[in-house]
Amino acid sequence: MRQACDHRGVTVPPDKAQRRQLRDQYKRADRERRAAALPIGREQLAALVDFVDGLVLSEGLRPHAAPRPSWAEGHDLDWSPVAAGLAELGGYCDCEVVVNCDPEDVFS
Repeated sequence: MRQACDHRGVTVPPDKAQRRQLRDQYKRADRERRAAALPIGREQLAALVDFVDGLVLSEGLRPHAAPRPSWAEGHDLDWSPVAAGLAELGGYCDCEVVVNCDPEDVFS
């Protein structure tokens, strides 16, 4: 975190309000960066998470297996960019897609 200088060569740490503002700016920029990595919007991500959640409930977990491309194929989307965007969000397998890729968190 940057510190302000009081022009006497002494640094002054940011006050609580400044720290909060810097933290909020960082979090907002991080959310925007993560959302930009996805080639799909909020509604499509919600549908994808629901689809994967349904598969996990009906077929069980596939530990350490990459998310399945069948949803993207059914929506005429190229799976590679979708998978890369999910990975950026921490969705490396089915259960991680359900847990880490909540559209409310990604697009808030």
